[in-house]
Amino acid sequence: MEISSEKKAQELLAAVRPWFAADQAYLVDTARHDLAARLAVASALLGAGQEETAVPLLQSIAEAPDTGRPEEAGARIRAWMELAQYDMDRLSYDTAEEYLWKARDAYTPEADEELIREDISLMIAQCRFGQGFVQEAIDRAEEILHKLRRFGGTDDRLKERLAKVHQFLGWFYLHKTNAESALSHLRQAMELAPRLDRSLVDAGIRAESEQDYEKAIEHYFDAIQYE
Repeated sequence: MEISSEKKAQELLAAVRPWFAADQAYLVDTARHDLAARLAVASALLGAGQEETAVPLLQSIAEAPDTGRPEEAGARIRAWMELAQYDMDRLSYDTAEEYLWKARDAYTPEADEELIREDISLMIAQCRFGQGFVQEAIDRAEEILHKLRRFGGTDDRLKERLAKVHQFLGWFYLHKTNAESALSHLRQAMELAPRLDRSLVDAGIRAESEQDYEKAIEHYFDAIQYE
């Protein structure tokens, strides 16, 4: 008989509780019945490289019944996004995209004040690109860019979102062999990015001066930092 995702989650939470310091054990206990706390535990485990434990916890959140509570809806959306990113890192773009459409369809501002629908849409564009639909990825990303520009304002979060869209558009255009557009988007991304790796920027400038545009684009893409 197949074990339910919730029962498995309860067993995993009991197993990982000793891994957490005494002042953090309450979070694991709370995670037994609170999806937001469970998401925090799963994210911490992912960050520690414990994917085999984190992924089933995320799946239990994603499959939990809808109670109508915004905080639980927000945890479910974030769980779908975490699962999608996990699959994207393993090049399983089709599976990742399924999670992302669930997250996008369920999204409301009340569920997650720090998230906007365009954050999810950009990940969908990456999935389309990963599956070989390069022009569709470009079209989606350009649409996201237009929507973000309509928001107006100059706050740091908006600038970071714009930087990410420009960054990925640069990468997408590289794979359409349109180096001019790729470089244009990456320069805009670097202007908006919160941080840059100066050594990679300098390496990109050198490559560009040598007309090695592909290498320049790669360096500029990698130079952009968000965390």
